[in-house]
Amino acid sequence: MTFGTVTSRLLTAATTASLVTALFAPAVFAAATDPELVATVELPAGDVQYEMELGTLHFFDDEDQPFAIQAIDGCGINDHVWIFGAGLSGIPIPVAVSDLQTNRTARLVLPAFEPGVPIGTQFEPEALDICDEESQVGGLPALDALATFTSANDRAQDATDVITLLSDGSDNAYRRIYRDGESWSVITRGSPIAAIDQGGGSDQLMLFSESRTPRQLEGIMFSGKDNMLPGMAKLERGIKDLTNARVRRAYETAKAGRVPQGIIEDLGLKGVDRVHHISLDFDTLGADAYLAAARWIKEGGAPIEPPDPVEQRFTVELVTAAGDRTEVPLVGPLVGSDAEGQRWEHANEDALVEIIDTCALTGTFWTWGGVVTEEPLEMVITDTTDGTSVSHLVWTDRRDVSRLADTDALASCP
Repeated sequence: MTFGTVTSRLLTAATTASLVTALFAPAVFAAATDPELVATVELPAGDVQYEMELGTLHFFDDEDQPFAIQAIDGCGINDHVWIFGAGLSGIPIPVAVSDLQTNRTARLVLPAFEPGVPIGTQFEPEALDICDEESQVGGLPALDALATFTSANDRAQDATDVITLLSDGSDNAYRRIYRDGESWSVITRGSPIAAIDQGGGSDQLMLFSESRTPRQLEGIMFSGKDNMLPGMAKLERGIKDLTNARVRRAYETAKAGRVPQGIIEDLGLKGVDRVHHISLDFDTLGADAYLAAARWIKEGGAPIEPPDPVEQRFTVELVTAAGDRTEVPLVGPLVGSDAEGQRWEHANEDALVEIIDTCALTGTFWTWGGVVTEEPLEMVITDTTDGTSVSHLVWTDRRDVSRLADTDALASCP
């Protein structure tokens, strides 16, 4: 990933270091798969391409054309990835944000920077229609894990892949595993975990349990042609009799490069073609707590507590013409994340708002927000440290999502 430094008339090198940060927070509305995003700046001398990550506010200026760009997970609001950008150069900057996995592109022109005028922005909540059908709202957060598949027989091949656990809104269970465009149904509650994928002429079964290293998950995967799995009733009876120790012995056998024939026979699997040992490496902040809540791992030892959002600094309210007020709660980033102290994310089922600390850049906090509403609303943002309050009118104007972006109004910087 390339991070530039915003220079020239806007920012000194000393202040740049505090701003050019990968700002992450687990999204409340999580897409099941991470897009592969790039931003392409179209310049007379040729195109320049930058890697992006979902949720990260990037500052780039490698070609002396500084700009800020962010891709936002709005899948839970309107099934789109949103794009926010700000022009920091003396000329307009054409930017194309593309997802290499779907070959879809959103194009926008960032306004030229003019001294003495608020920084111009572009904000498009309908930029990229790349949300998959596996997006979820609420429940345990989606968990991404790097899965390492180690072959246990000659027909299997080693591989690594990202898999995602999805709760489908449940507060105490993960109900599906998403991998490479396929959704596996989790057919057990708690550990050991069994997940199946049927269709496309093949059957697959994953079994997981907590490993001998506490709070780590390992497992085994069986793959074969259609009808490898017995009938669902028979499979569920066989899995019901499995213990964590039994699954552990099976994946330890696979890890040693041997096929655990005993468990294959016990479950009534026919025509198993490939066998893999699986290890999962979770990088989501608080993953232990969420896995414990789903009973995929045991608490044991020190208590497992989910991470909390950072200390609240701002309040965000939506106010109707009749004076009814709805608070949009703080949901991120989480304590200990890179974004702590850099930005504040507020969200509910109808609104997603972010306040960004750009005090060193403009002497103000930048704000963007998207709201689904059928009536005019006033969005009131208040800085609780000094009581500074700003209001924005939000209205759909025949669009699915009403949008606002501001770089000047919230001037409560120290």
